[in-house]
Amino acid sequence: MPENTSEPSLIIAGAGGHGRVCADVARRAGWPVTGFCDPAFDGVPDILGVALLGVREIDLFANWPRDTALFIAIGDNTRRLALADDARRNDIPLAVLVDPSAVVSPSAVMAPGALVMPNATVNAEAVIGRAAVINTASVVEHGARVDEGAHVAPGACMTGESVLGARALLGAHATLLPGIHVGAGATVGAGAVVTSDVPERHTVVGIPARPIRNLQLVHDAG
Repeated sequence: MPENTSEPSLIIAGAGGHGRVCADVARRAGWPVTGFCDPAFDGVPDILGVALLGVREIDLFANWPRDTALFIAIGDNTRRLALADDARRNDIPLAVLVDPSAVVSPSAVMAPGALVMPNATVNAEAVIGRAAVINTASVVEHGARVDEGAHVAPGACMTGESVLGARALLGAHATLLPGIHVGAGATVGAGAVVTSDVPERHTVVGIPARPIRNLQLVHDAG
């Protein structure tokens, strides 16, 4: 249930597909969703029965309604984290959304703005950073860490003590082996199996996962 305010309601920044799923999660978790904020849908009166607020985020932040938390439902990791930074500067509380079907250990740590989607699992002593996304049916195992703004895509698995760096993406059904570190801003392609550390801002694909640049060199040599 909501924990951020005495009479809590929720505004969701982002009304695209991801935002709509987040609204469903919020409602199942007991949040009254009172508005979407998304300039891309200017002129649309409502989505899923939730009013579209005809303002930009920065204008909304300047006149934030009392007893209301914010959830940032923007798929782009960098943009989502930047908006979370703006909210923090304006003392706006960020909600944590956990779908009732998810399993989250009591010893896991959930930072403001974190999201755990349906049928996901966050196990003992895992750490989920600010504005991080644990997407549908994904697994974050014991002691693993998802840094701020990172995204564990549907069906992906972080095994024990692995780390996904800030703003990084672990693609759908990809796997990090135990203790593996993925650097900030890196991308792990869908279905990859990561057996060694991934440097910052690199992209790796395949089984075992290798940098795209190295794969291209092999292809050219052939």
